[in-house]
Amino acid sequence: MSKLTGSDLIIKCLKMYDVDTIFGIAGDHILHLLDRLIDQNFRMIDGRHEAASVHMANAYSRILRKPGVVLSTTPGHANAVAGLANAMHSEAPVINIAGSADSGNIGRGAMQEFDQVGIAKPVTKGAWEIPSVDRIPEFISLAFRTAMEGKRGPVHLTIPHDLQEKTVDIEVFERYKKSVDDDIKNWLTYPNFNQIEKSLDLLKRAKKPVVIAGLGAGATVLSDDLDKFLSKTKIPFFGVDTGRALVPDSHECSLGIGYLPLNKSAQRINESDVILLLGVKLDYQLGFGGSPPFNENAKIICVDPDIQQLNRSRTVSLAVNSDVGPYVELIKNESDKFKWDSSEWLKSLKSTKENYISEMKKLSDGKLPMHPMDVSLSIQENLDEDTFVVFDGGDYCHFSRATVPIEKYLRSLYVSSFGMIGVGLPYAIGAKAALPDKKVILVVGDGSLGFHAPEIDTSVRHNLPVTVVVGNNSLWGIDYWIQKGLYERDVWTKLDQTNYELVAKGFGAEGHSVDNPELLKNEIKKSLNSNKMTILNTIVRKISSPVADAAVTRKLGTHG
Repeated sequence: MSKLTGSDLIIKCLKMYDVDTIFGIAGDHILHLLDRLIDQNFRMIDGRHEAASVHMANAYSRILRKPGVVLSTTPGHANAVAGLANAMHSEAPVINIAGSADSGNIGRGAMQEFDQVGIAKPVTKGAWEIPSVDRIPEFISLAFRTAMEGKRGPVHLTIPHDLQEKTVDIEVFERYKKSVDDDIKNWLTYPNFNQIEKSLDLLKRAKKPVVIAGLGAGATVLSDDLDKFLSKTKIPFFGVDTGRALVPDSHECSLGIGYLPLNKSAQRINESDVILLLGVKLDYQLGFGGSPPFNENAKIICVDPDIQQLNRSRTVSLAVNSDVGPYVELIKNESDKFKWDSSEWLKSLKSTKENYISEMKKLSDGKLPMHPMDVSLSIQENLDEDTFVVFDGGDYCHFSRATVPIEKYLRSLYVSSFGMIGVGLPYAIGAKAALPDKKVILVVGDGSLGFHAPEIDTSVRHNLPVTVVVGNNSLWGIDYWIQKGLYERDVWTKLDQTNYELVAKGFGAEGHSVDNPELLKNEIKKSLNSNKMTILNTIVRKISSPVADAAVTRKLGTHG
């Protein structure tokens, strides 16, 4: 009987789950695995920092709705933990595999030894050390199912180096081969029909219903299903995270971003009497379901694959423990049985949205340094519906988040509810890896880009070009404005101006300093059409965003 090494088993299991791209960084404890991988037709994208590699896999996994795989060695896993924490918040099905010292030396002061599983458990859906080579297929299967079933999220596997080298009979793998019907697309939970009927009953009796879609919706909802449901019912729609643009921002029912500080129409959800939450957490971003932002008498329908999200922060009228995609498909089909009329409510909200966008555009005043709205308008002028837009941290980025239209689902990402800035460049590279024929543009602050600027090199080496518009105001913007608003002085929030155009050139990318809107428009256009990694170091005005203003107001106790 033929033999396989542990590394061969890992490879066979990854191929069984249709993995073709792997992110990570080389290290002592995965060298045997890497040696086997290189001849197996995987696309291997090695980065400059393990946290960044996890961020790349995070974006890749959510865009393609399939697991993203990361490899690291032992100290690398310590670096990766920050990325795993962010992946947990962004519900990204990342499979994090780390090598370790030989299993027989664990607990004896082995090289680079530490508790990999223990540190991973709080920031993943599951974390395990594989105890023997013959159980590698069992644990990899467990990892994939755990990452993809229910609320999606990261998992961790420790595979000691000696298990990668040991051999077993090929029959070990044969025992764990997938059945014909064992497909990731089938790992979904469905609602019962009674819940569909109750949902429709609440919605059709509502005077001012709204639908808000979030991460859970972005993972499984088919855009066409949601489009047909909204077009039939005329219920206003807001999207956040990967729920953004499940229907285009230009859709008759879309009110755009569901983030209250950046959308005055979203602030009017306190008028709504029935709210359908599709994979949206009732966390701090929605006031924990309290008033504000919700009407205390509003009826809430909460649909989520994670049972812990139901009734988490407020008693809901209807809790549906289901993947959001199947729920939307069923409610779309059944909505045809009824007459709907939310058009006046929708019209009122759209008027509020249009007025707000108009107000924001007027902030572009032609003066120098540029207003952040000048950046947004320059991007919009060069945007097509297929261009992928990543918004990183940086207070200046909020102006673009509020006003740049997104016309296709899974064409936009933002930092998660974890608030981990610096993810933007790795996200953008992961997006380009997932969608190599699409243009990718990143809006990022000068402070945020500093976290993972060396990934410019990763973009260049792997021919994954993105256009990076850096808003350079020499500030940790949002903290600066909150400090000034609350304490009338700032501490540790000022930066020297970084010449990122020179940093870009040092890594082999294009780099340009930009100080006016016309030049910015031209450079964005040139970059998007050049297929080159480009950093546009854009000098912008020091000015607070609506998000910073709302934070100050809230902390002063004048809002909720």
